[in-house]
Amino acid sequence: MSEADKKRERLYQAALLKIAVKMRKGEMRGFEEIFNDILKEMELDPEEFRTYLNTHMDSLVATVKKKGY
Repeated sequence: MSEADKKRERLYQAALLKIAVKMRKGEMRGFEEIFNDILKEMELDPEEFRTYLNTHMDSLVATVKKKGY
């Protein structure tokens, strides 16, 4: 797997986590701070992540719903 593919996979996994948490009824206190640490640990740029999330939002939401996250 190329480095670009690995990065896309990290972006995808982080996006699924973010959407799954946001779709839950209750607010998860401290999630944004924890999530920013996750992005840092995964070596993902926050702006690049936001762009990825916005670009793929429909398919990501569909995946979260389908898998029941």
